[in-house]
Amino acid sequence: MEKIAFTFPGQGRIAKDSGAPWADDPAGWPFVRASGILGWDVIEVLEAGDAALSDTRKAQPSIYVHSAACNLLAREEGLRPDLVAGHSLGEYAALFAAGGVSFEQGLELVVRRAELAHEAGGTGVMRVVLGLPDKTVGQLCRAVRRQVGKVFLANSNAPGQVVISGESEAVEETARRALAAGAKRVLTLPIGGGFHTPLMNAAKRPFKEALDRIDLTRLEVPLVSNAKARVVRSGRQAGRLLARQLTNPVHWTSCVERLRELGTTSYVELGPGKVLEGLIRRIDPRAVVAIAATPDEVRALAESARA
Repeated sequence: MEKIAFTFPGQGRIAKDSGAPWADDPAGWPFVRASGILGWDVIEVLEAGDAALSDTRKAQPSIYVHSAACNLLAREEGLRPDLVAGHSLGEYAALFAAGGVSFEQGLELVVRRAELAHEAGGTGVMRVVLGLPDKTVGQLCRAVRRQVGKVFLANSNAPGQVVISGESEAVEETARRALAAGAKRVLTLPIGGGFHTPLMNAAKRPFKEALDRIDLTRLEVPLVSNAKARVVRSGRQAGRLLARQLTNPVHWTSCVERLRELGTTSYVELGPGKVLEGLIRRIDPRAVVAIAATPDEVRALAESARA
């Protein structure tokens, strides 16, 4: 049976002016509510595009709110998923979409995650390596760890696209070696912090404490987790995997492969930007992928699904 999956982006590149379409739309109420809780304007942060991403404490909550608003409107318009998944930070919006937390609870977790990531990530940096197999990049990371400093394979995004993360000097040395080994390009991610590596170990315990304060309920829709590409139906299990995700790689390639195994043929990327569309198409060339980042796009997609 063919299935549809809602997917949610992480803290990658976001389009400038991605918040403006929500400002005067009735569906923009989550931005208003979140801004009141946070004490700063979410839409204003999204309007800055990539310039806002360097401040994790504002970028992550803003992206979550945008993705959650897209999901809420899609549901209101009658568009519902069979499965959900999110890339890194996007897994929190996926947990909300699956019914595991309320909008406010999800926001609370993301705010705490962002605070802890900012504190623990320090001077860490992230780079995207294009054109080399995961195995090769992993070997380069291990060699540099022995000789220079801490660097790890943080994201397996798609065949030929991985993200390395860690201490600045070690990441730059790994990038140089990757280019010498035949990488097509190495791109800078505008994100401050050594995410999805042991550099985040200090964040795990306080984040688990934050999780324990929230009543994570049974999921209404199965979620495929980043940490192990495993199908999750328990809110508590999803929480444990979110804690694991802080210090472990994002296995996005495996997530999409698992979604395909489960019968997913259509994907909807909900949130700012369109990073996941390209990744999903590279992993599953037969997939149908739609992007819905504005109220008009969400409504148009729902209307086409009803036709």
